[in-house]
Amino acid sequence: MMCVLRNSTYCMKVSMSLTVEESEDGLCFSSRIRYQERAEITKSKMISCRDIDDYLAPYKQPIMTWYKECQKKEWRSSIIINTTSLWIPEVQEDDGGNYTCELKYGSRVVRRTTELKVTELRHRANPQLTAAESIG
Repeated sequence: MMCVLRNSTYCMKVSMSLTVEESEDGLCFSSRIRYQERAEITKSKMISCRDIDDYLAPYKQPIMTWYKECQKKEWRSSIIINTTSLWIPEVQEDDGGNYTCELKYGSRVVRRTTELKVTELRHRANPQLTAAESIG
């Protein structure tokens, strides 16, 4: 695909590849083109709506909607959603899954999906005390 970028003082031709994926049956995304993130239980996690900046209009508040497993969700009160991200201050096991951000601009829609995998908290090994150290 050839793309032409142009303004009043500049013109550039760029060659790029483009992959268009259909959403899978019953889903709002294709599992082949979603982002992957990991989070540890009890830690905080920020999920960003990635690669969306080109669709944001300057000086205009975007209409962004977040979904989990393609369903609108009543988020618990501790989860904070701002323009382009969703912040989970303390990750729980059931926070794992597919998060989709949807940006409406004009009559069009852009979606990005991130799969969040929740893992157990990694504990640092405690140093072992020898018998002599524990006595004295």
